[in-house]
Amino acid sequence: MLTSLDQFWYSAASGIYARQRQMDVISHNIANVNTVGFKASRPGFQAVIRDRVLSDSEAALFTEANPGDRYVEGLGAAFTHSLRQFSQGPLQESSGEFHLAIAGEGFFQFQSPNGEIVYSRAGDLQKDANGDLVNSTGYRLLPPVQIPPDTVNTYIDKRGTVWIQREGDETPEALGTIQIALFPNPDGLENVGENYFVPTDASGDAILEDAGVEGRGTLLQGYLEGSNVDLGEQLVETLRAQRAYSLSLRSLYIADEMYRMVNDLQRT
Repeated sequence: MLTSLDQFWYSAASGIYARQRQMDVISHNIANVNTVGFKASRPGFQAVIRDRVLSDSEAALFTEANPGDRYVEGLGAAFTHSLRQFSQGPLQESSGEFHLAIAGEGFFQFQSPNGEIVYSRAGDLQKDANGDLVNSTGYRLLPPVQIPPDTVNTYIDKRGTVWIQREGDETPEALGTIQIALFPNPDGLENVGENYFVPTDASGDAILEDAGVEGRGTLLQGYLEGSNVDLGEQLVETLRAQRAYSLSLRSLYIADEMYRMVNDLQRT
């Protein structure tokens, strides 16, 4: 029950703000439709309500109510969170020698230049000047893998073992293993930008193991995981958000008209 025109305004305004935040999430998803390893977000909402105690004048408005009775009134909607969707993106063939895609669950572990440990699904790896495998922003893969300068051929199997062939040697050599991180609750990961995530108390700590072990995905060399953004779904959500936004604006217009009618009343 709206107890005042001011409350009418607040409810409509909260709906407008919530839909603006929804459009922010949708726009971000669409902008990253071609970003390697990107995971789309879905906005979450909840109703804003409060308990009220009926006063004498308010109780008189009801046929069966007494002063002091409690009732719940709505105050609009609130944007509560942006939930990341970690569903598998499409696997796209790539010409990069060290490009990797995870087919299944898990994350690559990287170390930033300042020592921070972050996690990502993007496996756009390459060699740096020292032969270390790094991603496109220069973050070093962990556990580290360093390709010797006399390597002429590199093969990474689905379990993450890195095999190399040195110049003048026909026998493959196992150089190391690329491991995959799992989290007890990946939905609790914090997005820190640039397609990176860091663990929180909600996500739990990372558990590193070889690819294909205990629910981890396997690795595909010469592939990249594309964005899991469904463009058609995002366009439908855009239309829904626009419709809800329009209705909230209509509510504001009605509230403004009611204020105008009250202000135009003649004093007696």
